[in-house]
Amino acid sequence: MIKIYRAARQWNQWLTEPLGQSVLSAEKNFLTGTLATYYGKQAVLIGVPHQAELLRASVIAHPVLVTPLPHKNGTVTTIESDFYELPILPGSVDLVFLPHSLEYLDNPRQLLTEACRLVKPEGHIVILGFNPVSLWGLKKTMTHQKGVPWCHHFIQPGVIKKWLGLADFEWIKQDFILYGLPWQGYLKSTFFERAGHATFKPLGGVYILMAKARVTPLTPIRLRWEQTFSNMRVKIPRPS
Repeated sequence: MIKIYRAARQWNQWLTEPLGQSVLSAEKNFLTGTLATYYGKQAVLIGVPHQAELLRASVIAHPVLVTPLPHKNGTVTTIESDFYELPILPGSVDLVFLPHSLEYLDNPRQLLTEACRLVKPEGHIVILGFNPVSLWGLKKTMTHQKGVPWCHHFIQPGVIKKWLGLADFEWIKQDFILYGLPWQGYLKSTFFERAGHATFKPLGGVYILMAKARVTPLTPIRLRWEQTFSNMRVKIPRPS
């Protein structure tokens, strides 16, 4: 728990820096357009306090932030929790967000399994992560920087899809953003975004995956009632 707390605190702090703010703003803008038609009652974001504004990209009425960091915010309900044991009932949430939360954990699949457990049948999960096959991934490999986010795990989207399939989720959408160089000034370039998305779409710095919980069809079982009279003996009393 202490290691998760420390990593989450570092990530939360990075989101207040110029580069982190640019990433968060780009993700919010993308999700606002993508999630406009997804409705429901409950939305849960598993992350850090500065990511709570991503919940505003959804039109779902009751947003909840689950985080290991203490946080007080009057606009969103906050649950302080360990990521590996989420205190939420199974199948009770319409939309779950995992924005980069898998990247700073030692066991990301366990968190993904927990997050999938919360989703209602035909509910959705949205996962955001840094793309290893991008300029961001190249910088991580070349510079060996120890700071956030370069010290974290950049997980291939194909690996996430495999885990989702094993959790009985159906992948329905994948997209990419952030084609500029991973420095503050280049991320704000509209030219890089448009040209990159049109020409080199799979090379975006951040990928967005959306999956839907499958509904397992129920096969009715017909009960057969049988009565056997062959072994039944009826004793008739003699007349007196």
